[in-house]
Amino acid sequence: MTALGKGRDVFVSAPTGSGKTVVAECAVEFALASSSRCIYTAPIKALSNQKFKDLQARYGEEYVGLVTGDVVINREAQILVVTTEVVRNMLLTRDSEIADIGYVVLDEVHFLGDPFRGPVWEEIILQLPGSARLVSLSATVANIDEFTSWLRSVRGTTEVVTSMVRPVPLEQFVATKRSIVPLFDDEGGAAFRPQRSATNEDAGRRRRGKPAARRRQVLRMVQERGMLPAIHFIFSRKGCDQAVADLLDADVFLTSKAESDQIRQRLATLTASLSVADARTIRFGFWAKALSRGFAAHHAGMFPAIKELAEELMDAGLLKLVYATGTLALGVDMPVRTVIIEDLIKWNGEDFVAIGATEYTQLIGRAGRRGKDSHGNAVVVATPDLDVDHLLRIGSGEVDQLMSAFFPSYNTVVNLLSYYTYDQARAIMGQSFAQYQKNADLGQIEAKLGRIDRRIARISQTLNASCELGSVTEYLDLLQAAGRASKAERRRAKESYKQEIDDSWNAVVTGMLYAFARGGELDYGVVLSISERKIRVVDIYGELFWVRRDDLSSQLRELGFFDIPFGRSVRDRQVRNDIAELIEDRVAERVDLDLDADLERSWDRHAVRTSPVLEAHPVHSCPERYEHRRAGSEYMTLMDRKRELLQLRDSYEGSVAREFDATVSVLENLGYLRFVDDRVKLGVGGSLLKGIHSEADALTVMCMSEPIFAELSPAKFAGVCSALLCDRRFASQRPRDPQLRAAWERIEANMEDLVARESAAGIVRTGVPTPGGIEAFTLLASGADLEAAVASSRLAVGDIVNANRRLIDILGQLVDIGSDSWLGESAYQARELLRRWDWN
Repeated sequence: MTALGKGRDVFVSAPTGSGKTVVAECAVEFALASSSRCIYTAPIKALSNQKFKDLQARYGEEYVGLVTGDVVINREAQILVVTTEVVRNMLLTRDSEIADIGYVVLDEVHFLGDPFRGPVWEEIILQLPGSARLVSLSATVANIDEFTSWLRSVRGTTEVVTSMVRPVPLEQFVATKRSIVPLFDDEGGAAFRPQRSATNEDAGRRRRGKPAARRRQVLRMVQERGMLPAIHFIFSRKGCDQAVADLLDADVFLTSKAESDQIRQRLATLTASLSVADARTIRFGFWAKALSRGFAAHHAGMFPAIKELAEELMDAGLLKLVYATGTLALGVDMPVRTVIIEDLIKWNGEDFVAIGATEYTQLIGRAGRRGKDSHGNAVVVATPDLDVDHLLRIGSGEVDQLMSAFFPSYNTVVNLLSYYTYDQARAIMGQSFAQYQKNADLGQIEAKLGRIDRRIARISQTLNASCELGSVTEYLDLLQAAGRASKAERRRAKESYKQEIDDSWNAVVTGMLYAFARGGELDYGVVLSISERKIRVVDIYGELFWVRRDDLSSQLRELGFFDIPFGRSVRDRQVRNDIAELIEDRVAERVDLDLDADLERSWDRHAVRTSPVLEAHPVHSCPERYEHRRAGSEYMTLMDRKRELLQLRDSYEGSVAREFDATVSVLENLGYLRFVDDRVKLGVGGSLLKGIHSEADALTVMCMSEPIFAELSPAKFAGVCSALLCDRRFASQRPRDPQLRAAWERIEANMEDLVARESAAGIVRTGVPTPGGIEAFTLLASGADLEAAVASSRLAVGDIVNANRRLIDILGQLVDIGSDSWLGESAYQARELLRRWDWN
């Protein structure tokens, strides 16, 4: 409050539920007191709607407005709640309303690292006028100092408020088959340790089985300990729905008769607004039965009104359990006493991955209601493949780094070039957090190159002194530049390397620290004991295991003797962890410089093609040249690493600005802009592109010049435009209607053309269009009901509703850019047809 009063920006980084919004509400109060406007942003529409209602209740309807992609309410209000895309577009298009803005609140600013939507946050920060005060709210991140330094570099004085303290303390547990046990002991050490602890390598091996009984057992244990209400996170929509169905099948009731009666009253209000067909499509009877018994699901595939009712019932204390996907943790205000996490592994769209520290902290942040609970509870279900070490790390308060996902979109580029010279726009790109982080990395790269050069100099002196015939390092450089050897030479090199492995195996001694590879993977370990056919090792991960000669894919490289605490048993995990830390300290420099990376490579790296230049070098005739090559392995590794770092340095320097250059080159190639002296003139396509903000912005403009789009009826126009949402949930089936299919084929052709241009420029900018919703949205715009659209698209009802909202937004953008042509009229009519469906 003091900082805002002094006209400074504020950055707040604190745990979920710690009261960050108090700072945001302070900005609202200052705006009201100074007769200026406050823009309150949220990353998703659900949060915008919730904040809109909260602020309306507090300040009155006349003072609060809402602007999202498809809804505009009281836009002239002094307090305006918007999604981040809306305020970003206001700034880029120099909206006249900007002059009145005194305060901007960026909620959930750590979304800046989101690969799809993160750039919006950076663009707001970069473009916001200096006269407006910025309040940034974030979950705790590891690199607070780095992010704050960047904020200050682009915004000026910024006060930082950080906290790791939760107003409601949190206790963490693990649910075993029979009980709920603490994760940590009173001293903060590990209290839970199963017989088997899996690693993250198990992430790709999904177990099979029926989880219904397990979920009911967890529910019984939580209920017996008085831990309800609870959110049970299951990272699958289908899993959430099935969990609800399983409780219904088991005839579970979590509510009293009086509570069920209150819930039914609210359900009656909702059902009165639904047609029979819509009620059937959204499975109203199923959800009504579950809600009346005190449990429900919450995910993006659900009908919005059902999902919002679940939030309201939980807030009123009538709902006891919600099975939810991770999206509920984004900030929707549904505090509970307990959070249950079914698995620490989730599908990210491409693979099963372990959830990170920040995501885990956000999930458990829902636990503990201020003023109601003395503490919150986080319960992780113990599965056969639970990685307890990973759980202990993320549960101990570790947080992730905030990494920029910024890139210059086509829309951003044309808008910047509308108001700035090329050099000025390019310089703005250089001020991004992405470039700031790369610049910091550049310093580290330069420092590492310096250390490598010094090490190369020392090694070179020793190597060159070992041969009287000539420079060994010159000879090694020629070897590295040589091509692939003949089969005979490769066979000889393989036998030679096998002998090196045998020699190192036969010379192994206890107490020695070795670098070695097994199956091509590098490890560091200390030998504890030696038997006839195997050696016992503790490695850098604290793992104790036996190694046989046949396990090795490299020699055992001696790194010096190691002081082992032999007075303590290595069977003790803590003893092994202590050894691992000592190993890590000893090899830190080697790991940082990749000095042992050669051990991971194939034996045939020793086999090179001879050439006249190589044979003419004096060292080639040295009888000890193979020994020189073995002694020079570290030199060659360092030279490889140096080349890699030099390439990386070159790619980092001005990389965001170069991305800007590449994006401009595509637009110039399309004819959307051209250069006149130091200014850029926009063509017709560039002018249209200024008003399109989507994953397929340039593709959308390209398609709108196709004659077939102008021939489409408003309903078909709406359907075809759904493909430009680039929604991966849409199927790949093509429309059957000949006209719709022809329009889709033009989208495909334009996409192929654009991808080729992007590939030539070395960038990837455009999302992939999908045809699976074309017929569904043509049906909706033609007057068909929700049931028909769901059947046609095979999408979840919530996905249809969400896509409809986004499609209305895109059509609204086309209305604006095409106001004086057929485009504006077609888009307007299509938008109005879809607006008839008021599902939100």
